[in-house]
Amino acid sequence: MGMQPNTGGGREIHNVALLDLTGANSATALDGVTRISRVSAILVPESLLPRLSSIPMERVAATVPVRDGQRTRVMSGQIILSGDALASPGQEQSQDMLIIAGQLILTSPVTRVGYRDLVVLGQLVAPRGSEAALGAGLTRLSGQVVYYPYVEGANVRLVSADAISGEALANVGGQPTDVLLATGQLAVTSSIDRLGYAQVIAVGHAAVPNTTAPEALGRFSSIAGQVATWSAPPRVFDGKDHFTAGFFELFESPITLVLDGKFTFDDDVAPELLRRAVAGIVLDGEMRASRRLVPMLQMLCIARDGRIASFDDNE
Repeated sequence: MGMQPNTGGGREIHNVALLDLTGANSATALDGVTRISRVSAILVPESLLPRLSSIPMERVAATVPVRDGQRTRVMSGQIILSGDALASPGQEQSQDMLIIAGQLILTSPVTRVGYRDLVVLGQLVAPRGSEAALGAGLTRLSGQVVYYPYVEGANVRLVSADAISGEALANVGGQPTDVLLATGQLAVTSSIDRLGYAQVIAVGHAAVPNTTAPEALGRFSSIAGQVATWSAPPRVFDGKDHFTAGFFELFESPITLVLDGKFTFDDDVAPELLRRAVAGIVLDGEMRASRRLVPMLQMLCIARDGRIASFDDNE
């Protein structure tokens, strides 16, 4: 947590992913704090809520009141659990609050939510068949709940990498009913000779070779993106990067850019060069470039979730 004095003599709390005040039982716990900024979520006891509300706040995504004395369990980041994990220990209804801050991926259906309060601040990915239990058990949602196809008894295998070879999709040693679930985008980097999964599901976009047989292609799906086919081999980039003309000049044949994050293109990248070097772009995130390059980037996008903007556009 960042806390520093400000020019007015008080203290400022800033740049915090999750500010947990549930251990602060004193009414004076926030004395001296004059500003809170850039905080994803604040957990606050109900008795401290009036004091918190009197503090100027900027870019605070969510405030979650917690009953005084109530125990909280907080999970942050990317969490992978079975559906039974939400039932909580024991058979009786727990009085605890479970808070998910980030992405929760459930590998089997939810039949019961055993917590008194279930708060999701982020994305919850669950198999179909969980809708009724989650609908009744969710106390608060600030984000997204998405459901993926599921067959009773299927083994759900997870892949967190953005790229996988076509050979790996043979699922050697697995069962034909297995489901492969990619937690983000998924680019298949080579031809698929044998698909050993009943379903291949990506939370983001799925980029598949255009030589994939129609029967196999029909088993690919995307929860929050698109299934796109590529004609040129993909190059996958995750995070932040900056591309110059020199990078694209290195390729003797076109590529497909699969981008997940924030990317910029140098002013020396000409639209003609980009069109010659790139056959298609799959984007989850943001691309920024000169105004003359933006139309070419838009034209090359075969799947897009995010923003294409020039350098002088507002954030």
